Amino acid sequence: VQISMSFVELAGDRCRDMLNPNQSACREVKLCTGRNGEVHPVPVTEVPIRSPEALVTYIDHATSLRATSATAVHDASSRSHAVCRVYINRASSAQHGIEGTLTMVDLAGSEQKGDSMYHDAERRKEGAQSNSGLMALKTVVRERVRGTDKSAMYRNAKLTQLLKTSFCIKEARTVVIATVSPSSKDT
Repeated sequence: VQISMSFVELAGDRCRDMLNPNQSACREVKLCTGRNGEVHPVPVTEVPIRSPEALVTYIDHATSLRATSATAVHDASSRSHAVCRVYINRASSAQHGIEGTLTMVDLAGSEQKGDSMYHDAERRKEGAQSNSGLMALKTVVRERVRGTDKSAMYRNAKLTQLLKTSFCIKEARTVVIATVSPSSKDT
């Protein structure tokens, strides 16, 4: 079995490769659609994984490079969505292009108007772009539940473009793990 991974950050309208070893700063990448309709960040670094510890180390490293800033709600609020993909190839089936992919997504939190009223213009813009991606994702989930599959609905945000394959493959399964604030002000 061969295992590798990639990790990108979606911050507003930018997509960055968080595992690029050739530069001190993360490389900006484009989202490209292949002939089969799958959307991939290009060029993106895909690193081989030889142990569970190596996987955790790469995830920790990429996470440490994510864009964060202080907000009224959190001292180090993530200002981006992160998408980590782990690719699993069986040696015997790799020549046939059969691959399994685990896609893990850490979404930026939604920004409420009351939380952002003290932010500067850049923080408000980041919050609006983050909310836009979350709203596009919400729309895709609702339409999928209704049984609607309009190709155009994935184009509304880079987040939904990148996750399109996860929604469109019949064999794909989705698990959502959420942290929900128990505070009454967040309901």
